Amino acid sequence: MTIGFSKKSQKTPAQEIALAEQRKKDYEKRLEKG
Repeated sequence: MTIGFSKKSQKTPAQEIALAEQRKKDYEKRLEKG
């Protein structure tokens, strides 16, 4: 699963980074369970 957002500046919003990190952790956790 991926998500896209419109970038209006060079800096990625901290909220987007936090959301991506949370989704990655959730994905890895589900991957471990099988």
